[in-house]
Amino acid sequence: MRVSRAQRRRVLAASGVAGALVMTSLASAGVAGLRINDTPSMPRGLWRVVTAVAPLRDGSVVTICPPDAPPIRVGAGRGYIPPGSCPGGYEPLVKPIAARAGDCVAVSAAGVTVNGRPVPGTAPLAHDSAGRPLRAFSPDACTVPPGDVWVLSGHDPRSFDSRYFGPVPVANVLGVARPVWVTP
Repeated sequence: MRVSRAQRRRVLAASGVAGALVMTSLASAGVAGLRINDTPSMPRGLWRVVTAVAPLRDGSVVTICPPDAPPIRVGAGRGYIPPGSCPGGYEPLVKPIAARAGDCVAVSAAGVTVNGRPVPGTAPLAHDSAGRPLRAFSPDACTVPPGDVWVLSGHDPRSFDSRYFGPVPVANVLGVARPVWVTP
């Protein structure tokens, strides 16, 4: 079966219109506070990001701009954090808050504890999936300083979170993320 030039032009035109609609939808989604999470550290799918109301609560899932610090730069270089709109060129991360100012955080081979209670699924890994060594964050003191939070995801043991890069300034919290349509 032979395809005419006119048919090819119609298919190309329809593809161009479809592509433009997809790009417009994605741009509009960002303006509407919608975000696609495609990383395994939290359920994959569509999330809505709304303005965070102070005070932030333990367990609240937030989007954060990772601080431009050495562990973050290493993580980005290894592909743990995709490029994005945050300072330093990082994509915002979606993570639950596990500890706030005044909480006592301890990191050990068994996992992270907050105020003496273990946080499930947070044992730091010695190596990433490519076999490269990972270094857990070792807090000098266990108390989270004022103006900081710890974000930890027990959803996937490979999550790159505060167990590797430490506390995050509350000022880096972009909003609270709520699932719209996600996979388990």
